[in-house]
Amino acid sequence: MSNSIVLLGGPDSGKTNYVGRVWPALDAGGGRLHAARQPEDIRFVLDVTDHLNSGSFAPRSEHADDRRDFEVAVATVKGGEETNIVIPDISGELWLSAAAQGEVSAELMEEMRSASGALLFVRVQSELAVRPLDWVTSKRMLGKLGNDDDRGLPTQVMLCELVRFLEATLAPRHGGQRPRVSVVVSAWDLVDPETFKLGPKAWLGREYPLFAGRLDDIEGLDIRVFGLSVVGGDLKADESCRDDVQENGLDGRGWVAAEDDGGTWRRDLDLTWPIAWAVGV
Repeated sequence: MSNSIVLLGGPDSGKTNYVGRVWPALDAGGGRLHAARQPEDIRFVLDVTDHLNSGSFAPRSEHADDRRDFEVAVATVKGGEETNIVIPDISGELWLSAAAQGEVSAELMEEMRSASGALLFVRVQSELAVRPLDWVTSKRMLGKLGNDDDRGLPTQVMLCELVRFLEATLAPRHGGQRPRVSVVVSAWDLVDPETFKLGPKAWLGREYPLFAGRLDDIEGLDIRVFGLSVVGGDLKADESCRDDVQENGLDGRGWVAAEDDGGTWRRDLDLTWPIAWAVGV
């Protein structure tokens, strides 16, 4: 069985570093998914992993002319049924441009129509985020897509457009079930304890209210929100975190935040969870 999972998000949203960190997690086999066998070509992923192991986040993928997609066969148990996961390497700039134009290129459309799930990324304290306008102005801009300078497109307007693309293109899952989308709030380790307790859904409601409202209204997609810390700290600002990664590597570092049945947000060391949930395995 083959499942294509598309990763979306604007520039500096955390997609590249997640791919570089989730591969060691799949290879280690301690989470909900494990790599059933070694992929044929993981140079792109290993490049990112090397950056993380050296104590620095990987640079952004700014160009789409040298795509290096990540494809890996995964399973939930050793020797169990395999699912082929294909993660296209599509830059945040390309997604931003598509949102600003209000339409998807033929290349992106093909990728999205072949996908049955998605991970949509937005990053805490991103320097490239265009801060949300007031609700009324943001709604007005949604009606003018294609006529505005994409560098000034509010992040929450871009996110709403990406959700619209997903709703229109993702294929139903096995048995006709709704496609699943994991909304991943990266750099979740940067938030204070009270914000963590309230959870990334509440953070989205405060920072990007138009987008949060859109998520609540979606009927054609099954949505779940996760917080994400790829290495458990800030490699740029936290010297102790950086030193520990350089000395001891990535093992045991990084986590996702997920809401339990009682409504409490908890850390989970399984970095594969957002992908596992999106593919329904």
